[in-house]
Amino acid sequence: MHSQKDKVAIIGEIQKALDDIIFGSVELYVQNRKVTQITVRHIKKTNVEMEKTPRADSQSEVNLKIGIDKQKSV
Repeated sequence: MHSQKDKVAIIGEIQKALDDIIFGSVELYVQNRKVTQITVRHIKKTNVEMEKTPRADSQSEVNLKIGIDKQKSV
């Protein structure tokens, strides 16, 4: 069983995690009915648009382009 003090401490940690993010998520990991980890993921929003690249007609064309790029960097 969790003591009342433990429950208050966990709720405090969760509240701090929520207070620290603007965009993102908070994940709770539970093991044997106990919170063992709190993971906070921050999301950085952007307004930058990427240029569209032509799509490859086949997987072999994609592999060929990757192979050529690897040879250039050697």
